[in-house]
Amino acid sequence: GTGVTPPPAGSSDISIGSMSYSPATKTVSKGTTVKWTNNDGTAHTVTSNDGTTFSSGSIGSTGTFSYTTVTAGTFNYHCTIHGVT
Repeated sequence: GTGVTPPPAGSSDISIGSMSYSPATKTVSKGTTVKWTNNDGTAHTVTSNDGTTFSSGSIGSTGTFSYTTVTAGTFNYHCTIHGVT
């Protein structure tokens, strides 16, 4: 039959659209892969505020970036092009 395939264990998605990240805050477990998808018509980045944990570089429209958490903690990030947080 037909059905819906659930996302793999330990994954989480965030959408970039209307110049914002959605959801704005997400709680995940250590070892979770977080995937951002750019649904805007303009490029964005996903860059950790500390400048070293992760940086996607430019993500074009419909592009994606993934990061797997290796430590526990809070990871604040922003778009270096637009300053969106």
